[in-house]
Amino acid sequence: MTSDMRLMLIDGNALVHRAYHALPPLSTSAGEPTNATFGFASMLLKAIETIQPTHIIMAMDRPVPTFRHQAYAEYKAQRPSTPSDLTVQFRRVREIARTMNIPIYERDGFEADDLLGTLAGQAERRSVPTVIVTGDLDALQLVSDTVHVLTVKRGVADTVTYDPAAVRERYGLDPDQLPDYKGLVGDTSDNIPGVPGIGQKTATKLLAEYHDLEGMYAHLDQLPARQRASLEGNREQAFKSRELGRIVCDVPVALDLDHSAFRDLRRGDLIDLLRELEFRTLIERVQEMVPRHDVVPTPNGPVQQLSIFGDEGQAELVAAAPSGGIPETLTRVVRTADDLRDMISAVEVAGHMAFDTETTSTDPLQARLVGMSVATETGKAWYVPVGHAEGEQLPLPDVLQELRPLLESETIGKTGHNLKYDYAVMVRHGVAPRGLAFDTMLAAYLVNPTARSLSLSALAMSRLGVEMTPITDLIGKGKGQITMDLVDIDTVARYAGADADITLQLRHLLETELDNLELEPLFQDIEMPLVTVLADMELTGVSLDNSVLADMSRQMTEELGRLEGRIYEIAGYRFNINSTQQLGQLLFKELKLPTGRRTKTGFSTDSEVLERLRGRHEIVDMILDYRQLIKLKNTYVDALPTLVSPVDGRIHTDFNQTSTATGRLSSSSPNLQNIPIRGEIGRKIRRAFVPSAPGRSLLAADYSQIELRILAAMSGDQRLVEAFTNREDVHRATAAAVFGVAPEDVTDDQRRIAKVVNFGIIYGIGENRLAAETGISRSEAGEFIAAYNETYAGVKSFMDSMRKRAALYGWVSTLLNRRRPTPDIHSRNPGVQQAAERAAINMPIQGTAADIIKIAMIRLHRELAERYPEAKMLLQVHDELVFDVPDSDVEPVATLVREVMVNALRLDVPLEVEVKAGPNWYAMQPVAEEIVVAATQ
Repeated sequence: MTSDMRLMLIDGNALVHRAYHALPPLSTSAGEPTNATFGFASMLLKAIETIQPTHIIMAMDRPVPTFRHQAYAEYKAQRPSTPSDLTVQFRRVREIARTMNIPIYERDGFEADDLLGTLAGQAERRSVPTVIVTGDLDALQLVSDTVHVLTVKRGVADTVTYDPAAVRERYGLDPDQLPDYKGLVGDTSDNIPGVPGIGQKTATKLLAEYHDLEGMYAHLDQLPARQRASLEGNREQAFKSRELGRIVCDVPVALDLDHSAFRDLRRGDLIDLLRELEFRTLIERVQEMVPRHDVVPTPNGPVQQLSIFGDEGQAELVAAAPSGGIPETLTRVVRTADDLRDMISAVEVAGHMAFDTETTSTDPLQARLVGMSVATETGKAWYVPVGHAEGEQLPLPDVLQELRPLLESETIGKTGHNLKYDYAVMVRHGVAPRGLAFDTMLAAYLVNPTARSLSLSALAMSRLGVEMTPITDLIGKGKGQITMDLVDIDTVARYAGADADITLQLRHLLETELDNLELEPLFQDIEMPLVTVLADMELTGVSLDNSVLADMSRQMTEELGRLEGRIYEIAGYRFNINSTQQLGQLLFKELKLPTGRRTKTGFSTDSEVLERLRGRHEIVDMILDYRQLIKLKNTYVDALPTLVSPVDGRIHTDFNQTSTATGRLSSSSPNLQNIPIRGEIGRKIRRAFVPSAPGRSLLAADYSQIELRILAAMSGDQRLVEAFTNREDVHRATAAAVFGVAPEDVTDDQRRIAKVVNFGIIYGIGENRLAAETGISRSEAGEFIAAYNETYAGVKSFMDSMRKRAALYGWVSTLLNRRRPTPDIHSRNPGVQQAAERAAINMPIQGTAADIIKIAMIRLHRELAERYPEAKMLLQVHDELVFDVPDSDVEPVATLVREVMVNALRLDVPLEVEVKAGPNWYAMQPVAEEIVVAATQ
């Protein structure tokens, strides 16, 4: 009768506590702590996947004393109170159980273990196979032939299942002997005393021979004197410890199999809850593992042929049926000129359109247009195929000619997800879209810049509860992957139509959130205009002189050979310089140099360890030089030529607007923001970056100390503001104030220390790091930081206020209201909390700097197009902009660039910009007169 049953009993409290201590602090974008909730849910799903139960019950502790506390006042007395960020998560754990229709058993006076023991016993008597899921090994005493225990070890996915044989293998004892074992050895976690002097090995040996406490005490005369004395003197304590550690199995509760059947999962409610908690990966697991009990299929399956779309014609439609209760997208395939005119009319009437492209590549320079999807209202879309290998479709030139007025109209607003890509693709096909009004990826990023994923599918699931078709379902993966043009038109239409439809739905939701958070100006005035700026920069690309890199590669190869030879000569033998173990053996065993931290395989030889040893031995300096050369050669000198586009022979990076929590842009494929600036060898790599043609120059404009200036403006510190206003050497001024000397008497070392602190203060520099970077002692570093805080009291007050603001509101912001959540500010982990405090201080400054240069880029893009159309903006590297300019325009462009950059945002201190130009990015000289614009309110 019960052979097909499998009962899973869950120790709710044990799993929650295990998750809380196993995972780092996590929180939602609103600041709700979630690490224990996430870990619990993850373990629960893992257990369901592993055990495949037919019935599930969860037991929980009650927040009242148990019979054990009454029997022994010191029971668990040493345990600290439950942290507040854990207490609030128990409500969510119960919600998860409720949405999965998992009954929760709890009873005053008993622990969850006791309920599990009772329920397991009742199940065993009814021959129902049972698995107890817990993070507590106490449950192993319940193991039998039909009751097994699955324990979670170090992490939330690291599990071990115990049957009687596994218990004997671990303890050398049978499960029913474990309470006696605890009576002897005690349990420090529960404050159970046990018997002093009886350790684990002794306890196991005694129980193996005498089976239990009764047998042991009946044969005390056979035991060694020391053991006998300890047992005789602690008889009562031994038996009391056993009873404290024994799980009772007669709690007045009844196993109800009818109400614990795992068949009535409220899948939609569960996904809604996981979406609210921002557990995207768990949502995907639920979709993969759980039958969709609450999803009603369409009459003809997932694809339904319909015959009408808003009018009485015989238009062809396909329907994509996402889950989660959202109406399916009805997509009309545009195959004829009449269909195209109908779509254009619909867009003109609506005055807006969600727009998406389907192509053959993620690289817009090489992507061929396969089709376009358009949506103007929820639940409906159009798909225009233009590049499929097979199927009826209109010619691409005809479609582009008809759509050009629509796409290039400023008055028809375009909504998209990652519009930068779609814009670039269309530009490559001869159409320059205008009226880019709303990018859902950028909007979601502003609302939550620390979100795990901003993909359309992730947002569809987390915001709308819609499960979208993965692109790999269409084109496959790995070696078998095909391009989109080889997929049939109807299949792509369903996929693309849903993309446009969901993008439009997300816009409606995100517009409200932007408005509520007062982010609309930042979104409309900076992030959206920047889309076309970055796309144009990416499409332009930067030219590379491969001969420069080839020469450098040859020189580096020769130098590496020389360094290798010298290293081997000093060592006295050849070895693998890149082997951590072999290098550690040489440095720390043979040469007896001071060791750093240890790794699992031996001594660490990373750069931080070796930098501390620099100067201690000649070979250390050579190894560091060797490593630097290897990195520069492999990462840049040899790699950059392979990244040149076959389309135009230039390097085209991808500028990412949504990858940092501070608002800074990042660069990838390749990362041109990481081109070295420190070290002469690294800087020389910039010689390879050259203008696009003879008669042109590269021009670079760099903000000077912009973050320090923003710090001065935001803190209002009078001394720091005056230093910048008076155009003093701020590092010399800091050294003079802190060391109490005249500016002209400041030594180079004093200025160097002051410079490290000035730049490090906004990143939370401490005495350890200051000492490491300057070579002074830790006590001297502490004294300097204390003196700095006293000298710049306004800066200290600003930093304190940012910490308090982050703690009070759960976020900090830039001068233009760019926000960053700071949920970890309340973390119980000191390291995590301190990191959150550093972020709370740094983000408003670094984020404001990012906003300033973005404003400058937008204005320069427009001004250059109007006044110097042959000048092109190529790169943004943090505080620097790089341009490709005709030689005849270098002077006026330099003047324009400086004027725009220093006036991008008015502060209480002046912004300064240094402009240089030259035949490459390395050989540059200052251009034009310096312009400094005084601050005004």
